[in-house]
Amino acid sequence: MPKEIALPVPLDRWFNDVKKIEELRTVLDSEAFQTASATLKEVAGPTYASVSTDAAANNGRFSWYAGYRDAFNDLYKLTRIQGNKPNPHQAEEWTHIQNPQ
Repeated sequence: MPKEIALPVPLDRWFNDVKKIEELRTVLDSEAFQTASATLKEVAGPTYASVSTDAAANNGRFSWYAGYRDAFNDLYKLTRIQGNKPNPHQAEEWTHIQNPQ
């Protein structure tokens, strides 16, 4: 039995819920979260010793690390209340899942 794919919550729905935005901002502003994220970024970051002569291994590690850092940065972006500009690409992005060809 194939697993049903859950669609992500549209960004406009997230930004319409001010209570969730403020709750996330409280979590991100906590000293515990800031210390934890700084620690994880430092531990996961590349060092001179971790860089190898294998370019493919380095590319994979650096790509993973960049995505890891972007995830933390994206959480902070979710705490900034946006204007009411709908993203025209959001609805079309998942149509291949909703309407398989």
